[in-house]
Amino acid sequence: MGTLMAEAAEHGTTVVMSSHIVGELADACDHLLLVSGGRIRLGGGIDDLVHAHALVTGARPLTDLAAHTVVESHATGRGLTALVRTEGPLRLDTGWDVEEPSLEELLLAHLRTPETTDLLTPGANPADREVAA
Repeated sequence: MGTLMAEAAEHGTTVVMSSHIVGELADACDHLLLVSGGRIRLGGGIDDLVHAHALVTGARPLTDLAAHTVVESHATGRGLTALVRTEGPLRLDTGWDVEEPSLEELLLAHLRTPETTDLLTPGANPADREVAA
């Protein structure tokens, strides 16, 4: 697959892949579309999608995250772990530990919570991208 992807990149060719192996996608793709329930749930550059989310843990109430979209949350011992779509900066002085989620954590959380609003980053729409002359 590495040879195919190198050839495609060299010639500016778009390759469409479908896979259930997330590690394969993270290593080989620049853009991602997550289709579930007949609709596009996530779309855009992989880095943009990951950077739009945070994995937070702490012994804080979920209401502390009200300014953000909580994709998924669950209790962990005496604390809470949540994957959030950040709507602005997360304040680190509020007792939350903040990490960047892996692509797998991000995709699985969105698949487990179909009620979460869809996210298409600005680069997800081909009309938004500049066309090389």
